[in-house]
Amino acid sequence: MRRLTERMDLAKTVLKELSRQPLCRTQLEQQTVKKTGTHATFEGIFRYLVQGGYVQKSEQKHRANYVITEKGAKLLEAIQ
Repeated sequence: MRRLTERMDLAKTVLKELSRQPLCRTQLEQQTVKKTGTHATFEGIFRYLVQGGYVQKSEQKHRANYVITEKGAKLLEAIQ
């Protein structure tokens, strides 16, 4: 149960950062790891959020910023 709580806290941190402003993946990871988690935990939760449609690239460019989707905003609202 503790692990699930930690993962949800990390997801909340990622979604909060993206709700403030679009960020590239590197900036997002740096902001998130400063507050909570490690590189490995960030990778796992970030992959989950992208594959689940909670966050997406703002453009199709390789180094595009990521933004929170409507689905991501609803998840953030639910876990706060």
